[in-house]
Amino acid sequence: MQCDLRDIPDLGLMGIVMHRVMKRAKSKYEEFDLNRSQASILFTLHQRSSMSQKDLAVSLNMTPPSITSAIRKMEKDGYISRKQDESDQRVMRLALTEKGESCIQNVKKVAEEMRELIFRGMSPEEIMLFRRLLIQINDNLE
Repeated sequence: MQCDLRDIPDLGLMGIVMHRVMKRAKSKYEEFDLNRSQASILFTLHQRSSMSQKDLAVSLNMTPPSITSAIRKMEKDGYISRKQDESDQRVMRLALTEKGESCIQNVKKVAEEMRELIFRGMSPEEIMLFRRLLIQINDNLE
């Protein structure tokens, strides 16, 4: 028996929707042998060229153990490389390898497919309002 979504409190509804979005994205990323965290790391490094592990963790709101585990696996799989920062030898900079860069198109493809699915049937104005509301919710939580 399925619940009528109109009867679920807002917070519960947000949880259900996010769970469905993440589940669908997970299955799409698996086609490219990636998980959601790895895709986020690839995309962030693509946008910023290189950054420290600490800055990457803060940017993606990941815990140090989680980012370390993901970075190790991605480095082992050849998606990213680590090198010492030229101005501060204590800092390791992360950057995409050629393999990582070539994978970005897959990450963008999944993002676009998810966007089309999520916003199907919505007008550009409704999408803009939705984004504004998400930003407001985020600001309220900070």
